[in-house]
Amino acid sequence: MHEVLAVALQSMQADMARVDQVGMNLANALTPGYKRGVAVQGPIGAAFAAHLAGATAAAGGAQDPLLAGVQAVSLRSDSRTGTLKATGQPLDFALAGKGWFEIATPDGPAYTRQGSFRLDAAGRLVTAQGDPVMGNGGEIRLTTANPVITASGAVLGPDGNEEAPLAQLRVVEFDGDATLQRMGDGLVSAGADAGMKLLEPREVQLRQGFLENSNVASTQEMTQLMQAMRHFEAMQKAAQGYDDMLGTAIRKLGETS
Repeated sequence: MHEVLAVALQSMQADMARVDQVGMNLANALTPGYKRGVAVQGPIGAAFAAHLAGATAAAGGAQDPLLAGVQAVSLRSDSRTGTLKATGQPLDFALAGKGWFEIATPDGPAYTRQGSFRLDAAGRLVTAQGDPVMGNGGEIRLTTANPVITASGAVLGPDGNEEAPLAQLRVVEFDGDATLQRMGDGLVSAGADAGMKLLEPREVQLRQGFLENSNVASTQEMTQLMQAMRHFEAMQKAAQGYDDMLGTAIRKLGETS
């Protein structure tokens, strides 16, 4: 494949990734705690770069300068906090600031901003899927379905003594450049190299009886969709024009030979 066509193909693939992400965002516009995904243009991927370098070496030529401008797309999460919606349910929690609730799953620790929890038969605080919500001391067990949770995430006993809470919700924060992988059901996982720290109670901003809305704005997503589609069409026309130019050149060379 000629380098110009390779650049056009990579650009169209990036546009398709943007369209897919916009569709995912719109489908979750009403999902509590959902963080919109953003397709970010970054340096060319190592696998794609190796493929092009190998093809160029096999052809016995140097890499075309055009390929230096090829950019790969990576997916990031928009970490901005969504608006809060009052539910009045005592086991609905929303984080008004930074942080993620830690959840224990069969596949290891996971994290969520979707704070719609419940009690299981053993009295544990769990997600809708039955995975335990973690506290600083392990799983959280409650003796009532109407607990009192402070703004710092402390679980109080029947006496309401804030000096001796029964448990403390475990809320963690990741580095700004950490890559989080979506696991479904509002959960994300973090790689081993993702910088993570446990938030101090004074850093937690929890609201009991609230859920965080998705931070997706439908008008913004539709604008992104139109931009991606128009750019895709422009690159498609450029590739078609270049292909037609090559065909014309080959025919004229054949006529003069």
